[in-house]
Amino acid sequence: MLNKFNSIILRDMRVILNSNSRIFMPVVYLFLIITFFSISLEGTVLGGYDKILTQIIWLSCLLVSLLNIEIMFKDDYEDGTLERIVINSDMLEICILAKVLSHWLFSILPLVIIAFLINFLLTGNLSVSITLFISLMIGSLTISLIGSIASSLTLSLKGNGLLLSTIVLPLDIPVLIFGTSAIYNSSIGLNYDSELLFMLLLLILFLVIAPFAASFGVKNSLD
Repeated sequence: MLNKFNSIILRDMRVILNSNSRIFMPVVYLFLIITFFSISLEGTVLGGYDKILTQIIWLSCLLVSLLNIEIMFKDDYEDGTLERIVINSDMLEICILAKVLSHWLFSILPLVIIAFLINFLLTGNLSVSITLFISLMIGSLTISLIGSIASSLTLSLKGNGLLLSTIVLPLDIPVLIFGTSAIYNSSIGLNYDSELLFMLLLLILFLVIAPFAASFGVKNSLD
């Protein structure tokens, strides 16, 4: 089973690395969203725009992560790979977890690293930038797990982007609240351990739930 887990991650890594659009487009989207928020909010924030810059970067990274969720299983569903995985796997949940982890590692984690670098270069605040990095690591993986459930349930539907967002966004609200709260507390020198703890609890919860729920969704979509 471990070999199957590793083979799925390595296969997805090769697919993503061979697709320039899947590497560069999320980065372009991240810069565009940050720029959009920056232009929209410049001069409107009491105390200076720099006070909310880190929250904007956090939210921008989160939005780009949501845009990537739809493709988590889509290519494998369309070319029949997902059906072969279902047929040949005794523990489909492990394979689903491998798919989610590979998606996060090669599509989302680079965005988290870039977001950390952008924030540090623009603010010069290493402490807040590290808080941003940690909260995004936890939050983006949680969102990927939540997204795997929604993506699996809507696989067989055409034009499922709107439905996918409708399912995912309400479940992402706690992650967004605790993530931005941790960033804000860090920026003003307050303790943010409780926010990160709640985010970790959410991550553990969906680590348990998501593989089983997504497995059910995949099987249902293939029927």
